[in-house]
Amino acid sequence: METIRFTERRKTTKWPAIIVMSFLIIGGCFVAYAIKNEDNPRMLGLSSDAITTQSDGLEDVGQTDEEKLAQAMSLNYEIKDISSVDQSVSNFVSNIHLPTIYVDGREIADINAKIQSEYVTRFDNLKEQMTQAESNYSFNVTYTYFDNIVGLRKVVSMVITQQIIDTDSQKVTSERVTTYNVDLSSKTELSQSDVIIDLLGKDYKTILKDQVKDYIISNGYATEENYNYEITGLENFYIQDSKFHIVFNGESDNIANTTDVIDVEIQI
Repeated sequence: METIRFTERRKTTKWPAIIVMSFLIIGGCFVAYAIKNEDNPRMLGLSSDAITTQSDGLEDVGQTDEEKLAQAMSLNYEIKDISSVDQSVSNFVSNIHLPTIYVDGREIADINAKIQSEYVTRFDNLKEQMTQAESNYSFNVTYTYFDNIVGLRKVVSMVITQQIIDTDSQKVTSERVTTYNVDLSSKTELSQSDVIIDLLGKDYKTILKDQVKDYIISNGYATEENYNYEITGLENFYIQDSKFHIVFNGESDNIANTTDVIDVEIQI
């Protein structure tokens, strides 16, 4: 018997797959080439320079200097007086008047607390020393204040004067001035470095050094030979009528052999 064999011819999907992959590779190359050579995207009616300018403008969303200055000038402040009398030591009586500052009706509590704590502490420390004094003394504290526009800031300078007076002879036995300068916008205390360039310019170091030395020598507090004070930037200062004043408490500030308070108005 003859056996009949059947041979099955199977269809394959190998070649169609190769063709599809070839098209994908070639198409991908064209896309990559097109992207590489494509011009930067443009907005209708705007050049690339204009687009850059608009982008830069979005980064600066703060106030202009004119707006900052107008805002500073519009701030209202008030100085309220806080007074106290201490007669717990019979021969050493305090009569203290201190400023408390408010901006737009709100107290700057941390600065006010700092000032009050300073003078309460000073008097308490002196009370112990004065109990053995033969004369009668008073511890008097008074103040004045000024406001000025400095650069883009509205600044209030508070100048506090402390005097110990022999009440029997009515002589001032010691005097000391401490200053506080407040930026009304930030409600913070300012240092010399915050305002000095606006008031005296970039040569402020030379201006301060020369004028302080001239004042001390010309007023007889020191001679050319023994004057050796160096400005530290930590001295008391205040601003009045847009003029910078630097204040020294005589011997305690190591500038001159005197108990006088030395107030130097810097000329520009």
